Amino acid sequence: MTVYKPSEDTYFLRDYLRENIDIEGQKFLEIGTGNGEIALYAAEEGAEVTASDINTEALRQVKEKAERKGLEIDLVESELFENIEGLYDVIVFNPPYLPGEEGLGDEEIWRGGEKGIEVSRKFLENVENYLSEDGSFYFVASSLAEYKELVDEFNLEILGEKELWFETLYILGK
Repeated sequence: MTVYKPSEDTYFLRDYLRENIDIEGQKFLEIGTGNGEIALYAAEEGAEVTASDINTEALRQVKEKAERKGLEIDLVESELFENIEGLYDVIVFNPPYLPGEEGLGDEEIWRGGEKGIEVSRKFLENVENYLSEDGSFYFVASSLAEYKELVDEFNLEILGEKELWFETLYILGK
C-alpha cells in the first residue's frame, strides 16, 4: 500500500493548525496520518499525540521519523476509529477526498468514494464520540467532491479555504 506523500492539502491543514489552534498540552489525534507530517508537527508543538493509519508501512515510517526527532507519538493501526480509545481535545483528518471509480490505482490514498465524501462521512458519523467536552475537529475537503452535502448534513463550518489551479481545498470542522 502506498504511503501518502506531503502535498498542498497536508501543508494547508498543518498551517491552519499552526495559525489558529494552540495545541500545546492538548490530547491530539490524527486519523489517517499517512506521511506523519501533521502528527510530527503536533508533537513538536507539545501536544500528546496519537496517530493512526490503516497502512502499517505509513506507521513504520512515522515511527522512524519520530525517533529521529526524539518525539513521542502513540501509533495505532486502525481504519478510522476502529481501534481508537479515549477522548481527544483536537482530532484532525486529511482524508482521501476525491471522487472516482475503483480500480484506477493507489485509490486508497486519494479516492473518497463515488462522490468523494464517503470516507469523510464515516469519519463524521463517529468523531463526536472521541471528542473531549470542549474538543474540536478539523478535516480537509475539496471543491471537486460533494463537500457541501457534508456541511449541511453535519452542520459544519468552513474554517479555511485555499485555491489551487484545479480545485479549492477547505478546512471543515467545528
